[in-house]
Amino acid sequence: MPIQQFDDDFENLPVQSTTKSAAAAAPAVSTKTHTQKPVENEEEETPKPKVSDDEDLATDFDDEKVYARTGQLNQCRPDKGKAARFAFIPKDWFAPQTAKNHFIETLDGKDVKKGRYRCLTPMGANAEPQFCCVAVDKDGDVEVVALVVRYTNADPVSGKYVKDAEGNWPPIEFEIQFVRLSQFNMRQIKKLPDEDSDPFKIDIVMTNAEGRAFGYEFNRKSNAPRWMGDQAKIDEVKAAAQKFIKDNGRKLRSKLGQKLNLTEWKALLSKRVGESKIENLEEL
Repeated sequence: MPIQQFDDDFENLPVQSTTKSAAAAAPAVSTKTHTQKPVENEEEETPKPKVSDDEDLATDFDDEKVYARTGQLNQCRPDKGKAARFAFIPKDWFAPQTAKNHFIETLDGKDVKKGRYRCLTPMGANAEPQFCCVAVDKDGDVEVVALVVRYTNADPVSGKYVKDAEGNWPPIEFEIQFVRLSQFNMRQIKKLPDEDSDPFKIDIVMTNAEGRAFGYEFNRKSNAPRWMGDQAKIDEVKAAAQKFIKDNGRKLRSKLGQKLNLTEWKALLSKRVGESKIENLEEL
């Protein structure tokens, strides 16, 4: 009987023939439809705890929290018929800031954009008028902005604090805000303290000016800032003021208007609509 021969590379191995086709070898596919049962998890899920939502969320149109902007430097100013009581933060913490600016309305597409822009003309009576003042035919308005301690729980009409039935003063609640002052306002406030004092050492009440469409009146309310009567409150106020003092008072200084160079001023005035009115810029 002849012996089967194989080569060393196993390339010519004999292949066993089969009569079964690949299709025949494949399992039959059922044409019946059936619903597959979902696979159940072996581990039970821990039920999530229910979050209670019984927090008191009531508000109304006099709720200052609705209008406060977190992290923002809000402006200290009273509503019509109301009063705002405040005290300037100490000058050695951060001094009031001043600059000249212009109120400009420009056309932005179909909308009118209002803004404050820093004047190029230096402060002082003898300064030479620069491009912005010449172009709008008006000298820039001198403004002052200062950080203040706004007493948020003082009486909203009189600005007073009233003792309770046991003769105790209510604890002070406050917010660090900024006040915007004109030259006229500065003269008013300068007259409020006694001769041996200064505006940084008193409490002030701010009200809307009577008989004018806009503007404010300032009156002395206390010979000493109420918030400075307790060291713990002083520390609390100082800590709250730090975020507006850092970066050289960047947030406060921005309230004096956007600073532009000569080229930017020319581009801005090329889109100017007309003469802007101060009373239309209360929200800026």
